[in-house]
Amino acid sequence: MRKVKNSIWALSRLFAVGLFFTSGLDKITGYEENLIFMREHGVSAYFLPWVILLEIAGSICITLGFVTRFISAFLAVFSVTSALLFYPEYSHAHLMVWLKNISCCAGFLMLLIHGAGDWSVDNWLKSFFKNNKRVSI
Repeated sequence: MRKVKNSIWALSRLFAVGLFFTSGLDKITGYEENLIFMREHGVSAYFLPWVILLEIAGSICITLGFVTRFISAFLAVFSVTSALLFYPEYSHAHLMVWLKNISCCAGFLMLLIHGAGDWSVDNWLKSFFKNNKRVSI
């Protein structure tokens, strides 16, 4: 049963970031369009490279279970912030995107609380440092 739980937990991390990883790649291929979109909503173009980095590198980190709680906190805040900045209108189409962002935030908050699980770099590092107490300078 433990293997099933660990498999589901690892797969859940992958599913949680699929949207963000593909969104980051789309921002690279459609860089100019994204700059225009951000400017239309009053967001500086300065932030686009940082958003791309967060979405792609953050997705890879969460998939591997590396610094999961830290990255999850950033992605949760990013999800809510982008929902509020880019989808303030209450049309049905925007409501669906807004709810996707809020749902992603909920998933990231769960990762923030529970961590990456047993099959993760975080867990491996924890075990490694717990078993290797000798520190050399």
